[in-house]
Amino acid sequence: MKKIALIMGLIIILLAGGCGGSDPADKVIAEVNGQKITQQEYDSRIKLITNSYKMQQQAAGAGEVIIDAQILPQIQETAYNQLIMMKLIDQEAESRSIALSEEDKDKQLADFKAIQEAEDPQAYEQILKDFELNENELKAELAVGLLRSRVEQHIADQAAVGEQQAQEYYQAHQEIFKEAAGMRVSHILSDSQEKAQDLIKQLQSGADFAELARNNSICPSKSQGGDLGVVNQDTPMVKEFLDAALALKAGQITDKPVKSKFGWHIIKATGQQAERIIPFAEAKTNLIEQLRGQAVSSYLDEIYQTAEIKDLREK
Repeated sequence: MKKIALIMGLIIILLAGGCGGSDPADKVIAEVNGQKITQQEYDSRIKLITNSYKMQQQAAGAGEVIIDAQILPQIQETAYNQLIMMKLIDQEAESRSIALSEEDKDKQLADFKAIQEAEDPQAYEQILKDFELNENELKAELAVGLLRSRVEQHIADQAAVGEQQAQEYYQAHQEIFKEAAGMRVSHILSDSQEKAQDLIKQLQSGADFAELARNNSICPSKSQGGDLGVVNQDTPMVKEFLDAALALKAGQITDKPVKSKFGWHIIKATGQQAERIIPFAEAKTNLIEQLRGQAVSSYLDEIYQTAEIKDLREK
């Protein structure tokens, strides 16, 4: 599931084909500041969003997934809006003199392939098969993501959000940084019970929890050594995890893996904590990134709202 999740957001732009102007695929279904979006681009994106939707539903335990009259309009609207934003990103990249070289695109594809095959030699080919893509199509979509990332980085850098802006926001929004009393916990998330049990044995033999989390957990919290912060009865976490975490005393680690819909958890209670205001020094790094992200989102929303967009789809 982790491998599939890596590309749920990667929906490919297929190259327009045909040699005759009367080809239905050449029909223009939208214009963005004068740039055209064709029926073929639209159909291709609908197809791949549909594939993503089906795989997400199947990953959640659904059987056969039917795209009915209620779901299809939502997929079509998502495809349309994504294509509009992709055109706007292209235009923004051009205005900022941001371009990708073939070396950039090749490296992005090679890195993606290496990540997949590091976990399963067959994973990369399975991805292409599941999404009905060839390698050039996947390379093109990865390039879309890379270009957007560079445009967003450029926008964020221009926003010049730094420690001063973060400090001002922190002082004006103290209520956001209030942390309720509870138990501070860490966890290691595994995709198999057997692996989780082996990690518990290593912990019982004296292995360092944070180090095992960094090297073995499949949760993003691995970068913090598995730290999830403070939890209490009001924390919005899956019941199995929360019940097991709150049953622990400070310093304790679950002696058996705890199963949830996300996988198998090994949970450690690191200590009881009283209610507090998170210190600025502790909040600063994440706060700066949050404010940079807000600046990017606001800018992209503005260019979307002010763009000249013509919806030429048949109603």
